[in-house]
Amino acid sequence: MKKQTKLFTTLSAAALLTIGVSAVSMAAGWDNSTGEWRYLNNDGTEVTDAWKSANGNWFYLNSDGVMATNQLIEDNSNSNTRYYYVDQYGAMVKNTWKAVAMDSQDSDLDAEYWWYYFGSDGRAYTNTSSKVSSSQIKTIDGKKYTFDEQGHMLYGWIDADNVAQQDGDEYAWKHSDYFFNGWNDGHLQTGWAQITVTDNEVKDGEDETQTYWFSFKNDGKKRKGRKKVNGSYYHFHYEDGHMLTDWAEASSSVTTSTTANELSFLNGDGSERKNKWVWAIPDENYDKTDYDDDEYSWWYFNKSGSLVSDQIKKINGKKYAFDAKGKMLKGFVTADSDAKNVKDLGNPDDWTRANVLAGTSSKGSVDSALYFFSNDKEKDGSMKKGYQTLELDDMTCQFYFNTTTGKGETGYNTKIKKYTVNGLVMAPSNDDDYNYAGVDMSTPAIKFGANTEGYVLVNKSGTEVKNKAKLKDSNDGYYIVDSNGTVLKYFRSETEYDNFVEFTATKTENGKTTTLTKKFSITSDMLKANHDFASLKTAMDTQAKADLAGYTITWKEAK
Repeated sequence: MKKQTKLFTTLSAAALLTIGVSAVSMAAGWDNSTGEWRYLNNDGTEVTDAWKSANGNWFYLNSDGVMATNQLIEDNSNSNTRYYYVDQYGAMVKNTWKAVAMDSQDSDLDAEYWWYYFGSDGRAYTNTSSKVSSSQIKTIDGKKYTFDEQGHMLYGWIDADNVAQQDGDEYAWKHSDYFFNGWNDGHLQTGWAQITVTDNEVKDGEDETQTYWFSFKNDGKKRKGRKKVNGSYYHFHYEDGHMLTDWAEASSSVTTSTTANELSFLNGDGSERKNKWVWAIPDENYDKTDYDDDEYSWWYFNKSGSLVSDQIKKINGKKYAFDAKGKMLKGFVTADSDAKNVKDLGNPDDWTRANVLAGTSSKGSVDSALYFFSNDKEKDGSMKKGYQTLELDDMTCQFYFNTTTGKGETGYNTKIKKYTVNGLVMAPSNDDDYNYAGVDMSTPAIKFGANTEGYVLVNKSGTEVKNKAKLKDSNDGYYIVDSNGTVLKYFRSETEYDNFVEFTATKTENGKTTTLTKKFSITSDMLKANHDFASLKTAMDTQAKADLAGYTITWKEAK
C-alpha cells in the first residue's frame, strides 16, 4: 500500500521550540543535483513516501521524492497512523514539543495552533483508545498531558469517555472529568483551581458567568460530593463538581425538599462549619419567608458538621432550643418528655396569664413542659432557670423554672414551697386588685375575693398564708384561713366580719336580766381543728356557750 503523508504549515522559528539539529552530510544514494535533496535507488529512480537515515538521523521523502523539511509527517505505513515532525534540516525531531498550524476545519476552536509532543522514537504521543485513562495521560517534564488519536494536545474540559475538544460546549465543565488548562499550556490540573465557567442554573437575577472553586485528585479527576481534603470536609456538586458555599446539602445546593439533617453550612473557604454557631439568613429554598424578610437566626453545627435540629441541646455549658428546621428559638418553647419535638410558642407577650394557666394560646399548646429561653435572640437565646419575671400580654408575672431541667412545672414545688402551673407562680400580680389570691389547681385558676373560699390562699410572692383569724386585704376585705391555708370565709368589709363574730349573751337571775354584747375571738387552735366553715361556726358557738355558761347565746348572724 502506498504510504500517505499529510503536510502542515509550521509557525515561524521565533515562535517555536527548535531542536537545533545541524545540516548533515548525506551518504551514498543521496542527491541534491537539482538543488533539493532526494534519495535515488540503484536504478536511478527516486524514493518516495519513505524514511531514510543518514549519520544517525532520519529523513522523510515526500511523494514527489523531495526531502521534507519543517513538516508534520502522517505515516500510515503501519496499522496505526503515526505522526512525526522533521525540522528545517529535514531531520526527525525527538523528545520535544512542536506547535503546528491548524486545518481550516479546526478554525472554530479557541487555540491558535496545535501542540504535539514527539517522544524518544520521534513518534507523536497519541491516544490509542476513545477514553482518557491513566495510561493515556503522559508525564512530560513533571507535568501530565493527554492527546487525541491525531496527536493533538488536548486542553480545557475533557470527558473521560470522550477524547475530544469541547470548545463549542460552554457547559462542558458540568459533565467533564478532567481540566487540562488553556490551549497554550494543556497540563492536567490537580489540587485546587478557581475556574470561570458559564452556569445556566444560577438563581434568578444572578450572572451566568461564575468563578467556582474545583478540587482535582492526584489522578486529575474532579471531586464530587462530600469529600475530605487536607483534613477538612468540603461539599462539591454531585453532577458538575463545583465547590458549594454557604448553605448546602452533601453534594448539591439547597432545594425546597432539603431537610435539616441534610443541611450544612460552609465557611468562606468552603470547609464545613463544625462545633460552631452560624448567624445567618436561611437559604431561599429552605425558608423562603425568613429569606424574603432578611431574618437572621442562630444555627449550630455539631462535631460532624450536621445541623442540630428539633431538640434542646447543651452547648458550652448552656442549653438551647432548636426547631425542626434547626433554627435557634427564643421565648416560650415546648417539647416532649425527651426534650424532642421542639415547638416555638412565641414570646411571653404573646400569652396572657389565662393562656399560661390553660397551657394554650394562638401560638400553640404546651406539650410535656414549658421552657423559657432568653428573648435576646442575637446575643443570648439560652435556657433560663429559676425565678424569671416575664411580661405577658396582660400583666407582669413571676415564673419559676426547674434549676436542673429548665421545665416550667405544674403542682406544688417543694423547693420553693409554692404552687406553679407551667412554671407560672400562682400568686396575684401587681396588676391585680388584690394582694391575696386563692389557688385552684384543678382548673387551674387564680381566685380573688369571695371566690377564694375553699382554696389555698397565697400572698403576692406565692407563699401560702395559714392560720389567720382575721386577715385584711388591700380592698379592706377579710379572710379566715385555717391551719392548712384554706380560706374558710371571705368578708367584703370589716362590718361583714364583725357581724359574723358578734353575739349577745343573756341571762335572767332573780328577776333581773343581764345582756352582754361581745365579739368572738377565733383562736389558732380552732383553725387547726376545723377545716370547713360550718364546723368553725359550730365550734365558735360551742366555745361561746362554754365561756358564758348559764347565758343564752344569740349570734348576730345565725350559726
